[in-house]
Amino acid sequence: MSEKKTPSETMAEGTWEGGYWRLDGRGGRRYVIRKMVNGHRYTIATRARNEPAAVAQLRRFEADPEAYDPRGVVRAEPIFLDDKLRLGFLEWSAKPKDQGGRGNTRIWVHEQKLYLEWWQKRLEGVDLRRASFPDHIRPALKDATAQRQRGAVLLALYRWLRLERDLALTEDPVHGRLVFGEPEPEQIRRSKVVPPEHIGLVIEHLTAPWRDVLTIQAGTAWHVTEVHRFATGGTIEPLPRNVVQEGVAAVLVCPRHKSGDSIRTRVSAAVVEAAKKLREHGPFSREWYFRAVKSACATVKRPDGEVGIPVFTPGMIRASIATHAVNGGVDPSAVASFLGHRTKKTTERFYSTLASVAKIPTLR
Repeated sequence: MSEKKTPSETMAEGTWEGGYWRLDGRGGRRYVIRKMVNGHRYTIATRARNEPAAVAQLRRFEADPEAYDPRGVVRAEPIFLDDKLRLGFLEWSAKPKDQGGRGNTRIWVHEQKLYLEWWQKRLEGVDLRRASFPDHIRPALKDATAQRQRGAVLLALYRWLRLERDLALTEDPVHGRLVFGEPEPEQIRRSKVVPPEHIGLVIEHLTAPWRDVLTIQAGTAWHVTEVHRFATGGTIEPLPRNVVQEGVAAVLVCPRHKSGDSIRTRVSAAVVEAAKKLREHGPFSREWYFRAVKSACATVKRPDGEVGIPVFTPGMIRASIATHAVNGGVDPSAVASFLGHRTKKTTERFYSTLASVAKIPTLR
């Protein structure tokens, strides 16, 4: 007597009059319409579980492919990527999270604007509810530069449409399909590690408030935007009672982190003094800060009497701190916590790429 085969042991997919079918996780068939009509390829799940029901859906589809909806309801109004939709999305992207927006930075919102203008040209006249990944999305990205960024913006746009325009998940052509591999760490292409002695030379060369800003960065691993927020509304708090850590004098608190929480970082006495001076000075020009650091790199006098060191930017301080810490034997998890990352994976991928872990006993 032969044993009865389970669904997983039988054919997992096949064809039918309207397209193809495949088995779901419980072994039941799911019928999909796959047809080319007037030069447009349609791939639509029918929701039918048997062939007669699928054929009935096929007849409805053939009667009006553009208006066909497997749910049997009137199709919602089409959505086109025009100026009004683009501006609405950008407004939501820039709006703070506590006001119902995404809270993205001004720089990223500007980049989103440019990429959306690019998508607007390529999806002109295409109903976003009916857009097809193979027919519209993949061809547009085929030879484009910055594919990851362009794809990220389109993914965000469709997520917003599902939230704000009642777009069904089945109408989202990029969900689960627009996937990119892990990004190559930038340090693989260009090292972002600055020798500590170079940072020290520039700090000594700078004048206030730039000296104080760089000192805070070097002592906190904060981004420049975070130091700027601290200068505007940050605070300095004493260490919690009964907490003692060598080299730590106080806690700097930066408000309004992008996740919604404040950043609280333990710092040395030298950083506390710089923080006090910066708080007295108040907001500073980030553009002039970058210029001051670049100028200092070119004019600083080295211990050997030579003038100038390789130019670095304030944005490289964070990567330098992380890499030097890991090289010094600090657990990546502790470095991740100090940097404010939720896991050590981000730290290892982007900031400590060039670091080498502590040596263990070997045979030679």
